[in-house]
Amino acid sequence: MKVELENLTKRWGNVVGTDSINLDIKQGEFIAFLGPSGCGKTTTLLMIAGIYKPSRGTIRFNEQVVNQLAPKDRNIGMVFQSYALYPHMNVFKNISYPLKLKRMPEKEMKKRVQRVAEMMGISELLARKPGQLSGGQQQRVALGRALVKEPELLLFDEPLSNLDA
Repeated sequence: MKVELENLTKRWGNVVGTDSINLDIKQGEFIAFLGPSGCGKTTTLLMIAGIYKPSRGTIRFNEQVVNQLAPKDRNIGMVFQSYALYPHMNVFKNISYPLKLKRMPEKEMKKRVQRVAEMMGISELLARKPGQLSGGQQQRVALGRALVKEPELLLFDEPLSNLDA
């Protein structure tokens, strides 16, 4: 997916999160935002994902403006630095949650979750809840949840910070 950011700005009153970011990411390209804590990396990702609304500027996916498009309609997978797992749901339910929102048939949902769990090396953890997992295991569950819906765009906010070796 091609992603374009044009004059992307996020402010909270007098506090500037990002200021006039311009970026053109081509289909298949990998990029990384680097910088010190608080410089706007996470804020930029959250605007691309649709979780934060820009104060000013435009976000385009494949030439289409998506500023008003809900996060669930952007076909994005995002892995948050803090995992963002549902503590009351087991691993299977956490991974399958985006598919449930899309009303995917149960059989296809199970197949996809099992495939992703194998890929992440967490098949034996599907019945456990997040509180019963190590930080690295929780991060792999979060990555599995992002991958299971086969998104066009993957956003990672420090995804390797807690992965097990």
